[in-house]
Amino acid sequence: MLGENPNSRVVDELELLRGVVRVDVAVISDTLHGYEIKSASDNLIRLPNQQEHYRKVFEKMTLVADEKHVEHAVKIVPDCWGLISVGMKDGKPFANEIWPARRSYELDPLAMAQLLWREEALELMQYFDLNYGYASKPRKVLWQVLANNLTVEQLKAFVCFKLKTRKGWKKKKRCRIVIK
Repeated sequence: MLGENPNSRVVDELELLRGVVRVDVAVISDTLHGYEIKSASDNLIRLPNQQEHYRKVFEKMTLVADEKHVEHAVKIVPDCWGLISVGMKDGKPFANEIWPARRSYELDPLAMAQLLWREEALELMQYFDLNYGYASKPRKVLWQVLANNLTVEQLKAFVCFKLKTRKGWKKKKRCRIVIK
């Protein structure tokens, strides 16, 4: 079940790369788990490009696809991605987990750093004594300093904490999804 952990946050339309790419749903706890949703009226044309960006940020990723997309999705989603088939059966909606998401080890430090606001990047730099001379630098420079000096695990821990606790950004949602 998703979203029942009180220490997690569910975010709709989480932007990556400052609006270039968005994941439909992100579940943020000690890890980032993304969910890309493809309805019956969607297609999978953009999925390869989305995969390229998602793999850099999400430790786990799940494609939730209308049953009509599943045959094609099986051929193109990475092995570590989860796959959930959704549709209607006897007039009732269903969700069927084909396989669960597994942890990916392809996280990119720069992509992780880019999820931070400028003030958050400076805060992290100060914690690691990396902030000297950078207070007036643009956020792109700050992100690069963080990516070059911290491990992916250090960045991930801070990014998850900041995304879970950010105020005035996105409304906190409580969501309960049960997959049978």
